[in-house]
Amino acid sequence: MSTEIRRIYCVDTSSFVYCQRSFGERQSQVAFYAEVWRLLDRLADEERLISPGLVLPEITKNNDRIGQWANAHRSVFRPRGEHAGRVAEILREPGQRLVDPTAPRGSEEADPWVIALAEAVTASQPTLFDAASLGIVVSEEMKSGGIRDVCLRRMVTHHDFTEMLGAEGLGFGGTS
Repeated sequence: MSTEIRRIYCVDTSSFVYCQRSFGERQSQVAFYAEVWRLLDRLADEERLISPGLVLPEITKNNDRIGQWANAHRSVFRPRGEHAGRVAEILREPGQRLVDPTAPRGSEEADPWVIALAEAVTASQPTLFDAASLGIVVSEEMKSGGIRDVCLRRMVTHHDFTEMLGAEGLGFGGTS
């Protein structure tokens, strides 16, 4: 039995948007940050980067680099109904501000699904030959009662996009 932990990143729209703005706005950025895009490809191929299906239309509405990447990696995006019970539990939590009840359908709606996906990954039982999995929420949102706060209260590991890159051994300049 393996004692290694397999990190599975559950990515929110905000981190995909951050990736586009930071590493994909111009062709020169895509070329300069090619390692970022190779890492995303590898994580997707290894089934270590996942996201709720609600995120896909949000990041593919523009034909930008992240939208093209998402269309080429559709297996990353999980069906909406997965883990609905966990989502309901998360939404009953006092103080959460994941979904604005007065807002039209939008990016905030995926937030509880991202957390539920990470919790389900962590709760899954490893097989005899597989490593245990740790679901890690990846989001840029910092609002009070938002993803980061709910993850902290529910003891779900949370990273922003650059923390995910660092956890996978990708760094930019400087020395440690």
